[in-house]
Amino acid sequence: MEKRVFTRISAIVFWLFSGFALTACGGSDDPVAPINIPTEDDECCNAEETFLAYTFLHNGYLKEIESLRDTIDEKYALSVYSRGGKLHAGYNDVFFALTKISNQGFVRDFSVTEISPVMTMTEKGMKHSTPTATESSLYDETFPAVQHAWISFVMSSSSMGYWELGYKATTQNKTVAHTGSVIEVSANATGQEWIKSFKYQDVNYYLSLVNPNNFQTGINTIQAYVSQQNAEKAKPWPLADQEFTIEIIPTMPDMGNHSSPDNVALTKQPSGIYEGKLNLTMTGLWDIHLVVKDKEGNIVAGGENNDSGYSNIYWSVIL
Repeated sequence: MEKRVFTRISAIVFWLFSGFALTACGGSDDPVAPINIPTEDDECCNAEETFLAYTFLHNGYLKEIESLRDTIDEKYALSVYSRGGKLHAGYNDVFFALTKISNQGFVRDFSVTEISPVMTMTEKGMKHSTPTATESSLYDETFPAVQHAWISFVMSSSSMGYWELGYKATTQNKTVAHTGSVIEVSANATGQEWIKSFKYQDVNYYLSLVNPNNFQTGINTIQAYVSQQNAEKAKPWPLADQEFTIEIIPTMPDMGNHSSPDNVALTKQPSGIYEGKLNLTMTGLWDIHLVVKDKEGNIVAGGENNDSGYSNIYWSVIL
């Protein structure tokens, strides 16, 4: 989800202190409670920080996943948000906010660690995890009340198995260990595949495409995470130790597999995310074929072609 930049306007701060409810951006029909600005409380955000956090969390796109709500020491309430309050196969942004129960103020300093998604395969009698950020990080320095993490689910919930999600939240040296709550992970719409895997040196790797629903016609900055399966499959799958280059070749299978120019391979950034450029010249279904190379330039995945003549590993997105 793209970060939003807000202008500092003194009039808005006045409205915050007046206690009026703000209408959420994006057309949400949910009622929005008035914003509460705690005074003389070192733990809680000031008026501007509260406004930025509140408007971000109530922007019409994010909703709370209520089954993941928990409290710390009966003094603080942790809420977990995602796009539409839902989760789906492939990459998901997840946001955390902590409020002080006594005054409903947003707490500045807290952490969320040990984020642990686990799938129980009921028919096979086994468990496995998925690629994920195991710890949250500050989403935006402008407002310290929101923490961010991500989860990329390798499969959806079904009759074959169910997902649970646990985490640990800490503030003021107080901690809650949220045991796994059952969560619903829906399948992607037909024609969309946002996570792919390959095997290299006996390790299973996973390529998670970040937020393809933000793509537009033309040149897009494309991001992905490369994770490796944990030796203990039921524990979260971390970012890969290996460094790769991921060449991308987009084609339109419904339009004779024509491609596009000016695409730039994904390379690893200091943050650990991979980034490149993707040119989508028109709307429709795109297969983003992937050729994965090691640091020496050797192809380690995607070297075999599928029936289209392009790499057999590809993400599929609909623009």
